[in-house]
Amino acid sequence: MTTRINRRAFLRGAAGVGIAAAVSGIAGLVEAGTPAAKPSRAGRKLIVVVFGGGTRYSESIGDPEHRHIPRLWKEMVPAGALFTNMRVEHKIVHPNSTGSIVTGHWEWDDIDWSRPVAHPTIFETFRKARGAPDTTAWAFVYASILAKAGESRAMGFGRDFAANVVEPPTIPRSTADEMEVLMRKAAATGSTDAELEAAAECARLARSTSRISYDGLRSKAAKDFAVRQYAAWKAASGSTSHDLFLTDRAISCMREFAPNVLMVAYGEIDCAHYGSWSRYVEAIRRTDELTWRLWQASGEMKEYRGKTLFVVLPDHGRELERPGGTGFIHHSDFYTGQGADEGCRRVWMLALGPGVKAGRRIAKPAPITSVAATGLEYLGLKPSVDAARSVWPGMRAEN
Repeated sequence: MTTRINRRAFLRGAAGVGIAAAVSGIAGLVEAGTPAAKPSRAGRKLIVVVFGGGTRYSESIGDPEHRHIPRLWKEMVPAGALFTNMRVEHKIVHPNSTGSIVTGHWEWDDIDWSRPVAHPTIFETFRKARGAPDTTAWAFVYASILAKAGESRAMGFGRDFAANVVEPPTIPRSTADEMEVLMRKAAATGSTDAELEAAAECARLARSTSRISYDGLRSKAAKDFAVRQYAAWKAASGSTSHDLFLTDRAISCMREFAPNVLMVAYGEIDCAHYGSWSRYVEAIRRTDELTWRLWQASGEMKEYRGKTLFVVLPDHGRELERPGGTGFIHHSDFYTGQGADEGCRRVWMLALGPGVKAGRRIAKPAPITSVAATGLEYLGLKPSVDAARSVWPGMRAEN
């Protein structure tokens, strides 16, 4: 039986190669001013972008020069409201944070990511309240550990109201091993041309041997879309970045179905686990560019233009540099909580769209769980009982 490669193991192998060009290709398989009035509730859209993989405040919003987030800082921040002290006051691990963002409750305390989240998601809440089909709610997630973030086990919700979930392609371990050998041999030659040729061959191998899961698709229309998108990706050339795959598929989904609730959860920044600072900040820059592309698409499509609340935030941060610590390489032991410091817990959130005060800064602490109620309030809906409160009042233009 063919063994599928674990995402983190593959990232570790790619990190050993040490070739920036290969990493970016194969590692992850309005103007500011007073915004217009909010559109009618029936036509509103919500897009949530998880700037994921663990991004420290100090390498993003907290950097005085904002070297790694030029698109966000120069183009998006002036057009929106920036929350500078969002809090992750629970387990510092990607699925738990992302699941908590979409429900408004701290999720997966038992670390069992094979089960749906415990509370209704923004996708289910929207579909159930509006009687909407599955094609109105989509989640594009960077790995299978987020495959259950689009549905809950809450009574009266679940699969019948869940989001369509799209994951990137995976490759067999044998392919990853072959790719690592190719890149190491090329690196040993000292030839840039040889390294580029090897990277191109690795991308070809990744596409030709890849597989993709359709388990998260809720209808024939959704599965047919995913099948077409995967076939187009396999026939293409160039980068095989997981996060780029998600971006292109999400934009295609927006064009075809115009979903009302859409989440894109990025994750390649998690390459920091393997110790390369250059790869870590390169991944932040790439995520910045891809987030901007999604925002641009939402402004260009008539189904979204002037109707969309666009929310961006990291899933969590990474550890601070301290004597004897691991620093940016890790984000705490999520079983014991050891290492969960301010670098892990402090993140930020940017909100843009109708009714949002452009250029506003909000320093008051707020939990990342407030995203669910905020997005649902914009859609004219209420979150589940005891969910974190909306922060919409703090960013609206009337204030």
